[in-house]
Amino acid sequence: MEQKNNLDWALYEHVTKYIYETLGKEYNVKIEGYGRECKILGDSGVYHQIDVLTSEPDGDTTCKTAIECKYLKKKVDKDIVMKLLSIINDTDVNRGIIVSKSGFTRDAKKFAEHNNINMVHLREVGEQDHHVEKETEIALLDFVISTHLKRPEITAIQVEDDNGEKSSILEKDQYQIIIENSNGYKIKLFDAVMVFKRHLHDQKSFKLVSKKYDYSDHTIYSNNTIKKIKNITFTGLLTEKNETHQKAFTLTDRVWLIMKSIFERQMFTISEYGIIAVSKDENLL
Repeated sequence: MEQKNNLDWALYEHVTKYIYETLGKEYNVKIEGYGRECKILGDSGVYHQIDVLTSEPDGDTTCKTAIECKYLKKKVDKDIVMKLLSIINDTDVNRGIIVSKSGFTRDAKKFAEHNNINMVHLREVGEQDHHVEKETEIALLDFVISTHLKRPEITAIQVEDDNGEKSSILEKDQYQIIIENSNGYKIKLFDAVMVFKRHLHDQKSFKLVSKKYDYSDHTIYSNNTIKKIKNITFTGLLTEKNETHQKAFTLTDRVWLIMKSIFERQMFTISEYGIIAVSKDENLL
């Protein structure tokens, strides 16, 4: 990464792209495009510009993520979140992330969390960051990194219709299936799956858990089939995995940026030369 002391909107997008590209290499996350030329066609026939577009394999399908970068002096409000949600609903994009320099309003946070849109606060290091070590000696580091990963996995999805008949849905179909309430508001099954996965994060590891969600007065659209449903039951478990990696690199200069993922409770520090360190941030709400 090129060394910079001050951000502008273009560099902000480039740095965001670099961070997700670097963090995603282990999970086969690819950058499909970024910047002004990154556009995707919606079902409406309208092209939408996306700051950073990523893709990653998810079973037999590909999951796309739209990342919006907001280099603003004021906090991101609910309208910006609603705009990203409308793009997701109009395209084959599966989820969204908003990266903001100045944070988010309370309404924006609540609306984003309800619609499974992640929020990330990416800013330059300031005087208030006394807990972050600003300077490090130049040194060649050769050490072993141990990581402990937790991942929610879905084992079954069962739908009960108005007649009491139950049927199963494959997890790979979650992006194509639509659920509509009596007011005409539509979500993808993917959104409901994400709510259950968040529930799994609070459960004991490797314990099979089932949870039924009430969907009375809802209609499900699946494979040219339309039917009224009562509820959806998800079954899954939280898995854990320990990995060990040996790393050797030169650590230089100072921490430049701090990135906080509001809903995932993680903090990242980025040096001026692109070195990224990850830690748990217990201070995040």
